[in-house]
Amino acid sequence: MNIFVYDLSFLIIFGLAVAWFLYKRKQKLTKDGWMYLYKTSVGLKVIDYLGTKNKKLLKFLSYIIVVMGYFLMVIMIWLMYGMVKIFMNPAFVQAIKIPPLMPLIPYLPGIFQVTWLPPFYFTYWIIAIALIAIFHEGAHGIFARFNNVKIKSTGFGFLGPFLAFFVEQDDKQMQKKKIFPQLTILGAGVFANVLLGIIFFFIMAGFFSVAYAPAGVTFNTYAYTIAPLNQLSSTNLIITTPLGNNYSKVNYLNESYLLSEESLNNSLLSKNTQVIIYPIEPAIINDLRGTIIKIDNQTIRQSSDIDSILKTLNPGQNISIKTKYTNNSSTQVLEFNFTLGKDYTNSSRAIMGIGTVQYKSSGVRGFLTKMFYSFRDPSINYEPKANPEFTLFIYNLFWWIVLINFSVALTNMLPMGIFDGGRFFYLTILAVTRKEKIAQLTFKWTTRILLLIFLALMLLWVWGMFLS
Repeated sequence: MNIFVYDLSFLIIFGLAVAWFLYKRKQKLTKDGWMYLYKTSVGLKVIDYLGTKNKKLLKFLSYIIVVMGYFLMVIMIWLMYGMVKIFMNPAFVQAIKIPPLMPLIPYLPGIFQVTWLPPFYFTYWIIAIALIAIFHEGAHGIFARFNNVKIKSTGFGFLGPFLAFFVEQDDKQMQKKKIFPQLTILGAGVFANVLLGIIFFFIMAGFFSVAYAPAGVTFNTYAYTIAPLNQLSSTNLIITTPLGNNYSKVNYLNESYLLSEESLNNSLLSKNTQVIIYPIEPAIINDLRGTIIKIDNQTIRQSSDIDSILKTLNPGQNISIKTKYTNNSSTQVLEFNFTLGKDYTNSSRAIMGIGTVQYKSSGVRGFLTKMFYSFRDPSINYEPKANPEFTLFIYNLFWWIVLINFSVALTNMLPMGIFDGGRFFYLTILAVTRKEKIAQLTFKWTTRILLLIFLALMLLWVWGMFLS
């Protein structure tokens, strides 16, 4: 029985447990929209204790919280602008598949057949949401108590088997406070999410270093160079590889190269004056693919292993390479036998003709990409040391907790009425203008503009997925 079956069983059992809980306590439930709220006093003593002790620390953190709130708000607005630009590209929409407005639900990547995200099990959802909600709402409560705002109750909200945690504060007391304390209370939740995300990032990195080991070298390209189209001369010779890939042989700077039809068409479509060409080397001619795990029966774990072996060999020598290749969820070991080529800059150096391109992305996306891969070499294939399925399950759990925490922190600072960022933005305008009417009008139109942007994103998604 695989993890999916266990997870689905857990979902059913959890759903039945929630239904039994709601039935037994139906007299204590209050309805709020589509949700049922169950109010308790659980956690009030903890919130009261943490909110009234260590006041110097909480005062110091208040300034960090407000600054972080503005920083996240600016970043999120910038991300919205970037999303509109990239969603105008149907190819991007078809690649990501998931709509821009989609609640985080279990099995989401599987529903949309998204292969670039790890599975999102119900177990992940319930653990991540519990952690995020408890720390987010708890932080609101702690800083409310620090600023002498009464906490009425804590509790859980239920929507079917899905639940949320809430802290109910005295809104009348809060609204009587000065603007800075209100900003602190509003921003405390996202501060907790950022802090939790950082903590679990280090837990994830530590778990990876202990549970995974290098197990082969990956590559995502053959050796290549970029040349101007107008400096290439064709030999009218088509070279076909064992897998049936066709390349045109071209000359550039008195050397022979291979030009793929795909590379040429991409350059012509994008009106690019340059094109990617490949030196005629063993890897591309023999369709070498997969993760390199052995060379001449010597185990390969990382790139330095390949370099060490190649230093002992000469151009023209035959080698045997074993790779682990995955296609359509099926993994097999392939064997390649070919003759080594020579380095154009050093004729005595043997080469295979492979490389790894690290795709760069800027801004927040680039920062998050670098963060998630900062503790692993992109050219190395890592595999679990024991119990692969369970190890991957735990690693992906940490991965989702980190991602969801940062996502919640960013989204929650949008200057819209339904988010903490909405009130945060309104209070900021009020502090600047000292006119409540201007603050309300600005807040109202900002919310409307953002709703229109979300509508535009959904229309662009529909166009990219179904109409383009």
